[in-house]
Amino acid sequence: MFPHQKLDWNLGRLESEVREKPDDPAVRLAYGRALLSKGLFHGGGEQACAQALRQAQRVLKDDSANGEALVLAGSALVGMNRPERARPFLDEAIRQVPDRSDLHLALGAMCRTEGDRARSIAHFETACRLEPEAWEAHFYLGRALAEQARLAQHARLLVERAQFHLVRALRAGPAPDLKASALKDLGVTCLATGRYAEAERIFQRLREHPRYRQRARYHLGKVAYSLGKYKNAIHHLRTYLDDAPPDTGAWTTMAQAFLQLGELQRARETCNQALLLDPDYVEARYTLGCTVLEEGDPTEAARIFRLNLRDHPDHVPSYLEIARIRRKADDVRWLTRALNAEVGDFDRLPPFQGDQDPRYHTRQRISVLLDELKAMGPSSVGVVLGAVGRTRSEAVRFQLWEAATALAASQGADEVALKLRDPGRTFSKGLGRQAHATAHLLPEPVLTRGLAVGDEDLKREAVDRYGPAPDVASHRLNVERARQEARTYQALLLLAIARRQSRAGRSLLSRWAETADPEMATVARIGLSLYGDPDAIGAIRQVARARGVSLQVDPLLEALAPPRQAGAPRPLDPSDSAHCTACGRTAREARHLMAGSHAVLCDPCMLHVGRHRESLPAREGARCALCGRSDVEARGLYHYAGVDVCRSCVDLSLRLLEREEVDAYLSAC
Repeated sequence: MFPHQKLDWNLGRLESEVREKPDDPAVRLAYGRALLSKGLFHGGGEQACAQALRQAQRVLKDDSANGEALVLAGSALVGMNRPERARPFLDEAIRQVPDRSDLHLALGAMCRTEGDRARSIAHFETACRLEPEAWEAHFYLGRALAEQARLAQHARLLVERAQFHLVRALRAGPAPDLKASALKDLGVTCLATGRYAEAERIFQRLREHPRYRQRARYHLGKVAYSLGKYKNAIHHLRTYLDDAPPDTGAWTTMAQAFLQLGELQRARETCNQALLLDPDYVEARYTLGCTVLEEGDPTEAARIFRLNLRDHPDHVPSYLEIARIRRKADDVRWLTRALNAEVGDFDRLPPFQGDQDPRYHTRQRISVLLDELKAMGPSSVGVVLGAVGRTRSEAVRFQLWEAATALAASQGADEVALKLRDPGRTFSKGLGRQAHATAHLLPEPVLTRGLAVGDEDLKREAVDRYGPAPDVASHRLNVERARQEARTYQALLLLAIARRQSRAGRSLLSRWAETADPEMATVARIGLSLYGDPDAIGAIRQVARARGVSLQVDPLLEALAPPRQAGAPRPLDPSDSAHCTACGRTAREARHLMAGSHAVLCDPCMLHVGRHRESLPAREGARCALCGRSDVEARGLYHYAGVDVCRSCVDLSLRLLEREEVDAYLSAC
């Protein structure tokens, strides 16, 4: 995109050519681009950008519609941090040469300067699409995505996209200073995604770079803290603070490391050091509150957390600690008033205030209170239900109803678990139904133990439930009635075990299917059908045909069977006989296939669709050949080589390729 090799030598050569051919626009523009490259990427700064601007203006004086000159002038002004002067040049360039990648790079940089992050990212993405091998576009896009991810609390997808574009920039060989900058940003994204070993290797390399040595020490401290190596974290952060300007974040992380080591006095001292630098630093004050709480003074800790919330009302961790302190003190009254207040305030809050969503933070505080009330046990059901009438929001009402239902269910589950300890005396259809309804709340061993009902239990229950029989025939009839009750109870327990979808449960059902009598074996196979077991499903179909109820049973089995995972990308096996529906590539000619119910697409075709989406619209009424989404359900639908494919499937395939490229680079880093 820009010249970088032997730049100073080329600048001298081009300057001589300009003196020899002052009226040649091509020479002036080549000289201007070299000057702009020096200004933007090689330390030339504003002076080099101003010289580039003068070359562009000289060309525009003779040809006001020269697209390359317009882009050069606008880019130079953006590099000089004058976006308002750059805009007329770039707006005219959009009309003249809309498909230049350097134009979109300049527009992206201008939008970033103006604070319009979404448009900035869109322009950088266009620049990457127009010139996919240019490291400049990938570098700027990677940094913009990383910045956006930090503002969105490390949104995973944004971070992964940032990693890919930073890796592409690094592979393309950027300028040395910018290579170190890209490595630093890549290391930070590795921290955000939990790739601590890779982050550690990157920052170890940057520790030798004169410009990034200090920040590398800081990030090595963060890596060590995240890995639980608290003493190493303290060592790195101390070394960083010896040479760096005062850094509240570094002091706070060190305090957190002392807290994790149980060195409470040193944690408190380090927190105070951080607060001396910035008395309003939210994490330092929060860490101080946690330290005081560990020292055994919940009253003082609560005061510190309240002080934090006074200045930072949306800091949920501080609110959580206050709610937990109240719960441990059995202060149901405080939790009740707090829940009623938060629920009552929800409807009065606006959905958005600028970039903030006050309702989101209120929902978070409601979740904190509901969790603490759940921890207090089923007695809190009334408190939760009492808050339902305080809001008209269906979302909040559902949240409250869900919590109340879970509390009530947990109480019912406790009662069921108690009865299942002695199944021989408590078995009944009703208990089986209760166990089935609360299966997700019951430990699996409790359900398994509940199956144990023997012949002696049946004889005893025949007398206890139906009274002494007048003769042997009546007694046998009562025993048989108790047996049928027990079998129904056991059948419901088997289905309850199947609902939990565990490997142990599947093994138990398999044993019953092989060893039990035909009726109970059928129940066990119904349970196995919930796992998608094809043998169990086939056996049930045979029983249904034999009894003449296939019309009723087959739709139920279809509903029980797990949905087919159409559209999931899979690595290619060289022996795979599948081939791409669009281009015919086989497993040996591509890296991945994405298979669906009506087509198979390879990664080169997906890459082509991803780069040319605008020119490949699908017809109205089309459906994705991979996942089946219609043009109404999909965010975008494209037609390529006779195949319709939706945006979600394209993005899924591209993300897989991007992750592989990132993994390969980081493993060799």
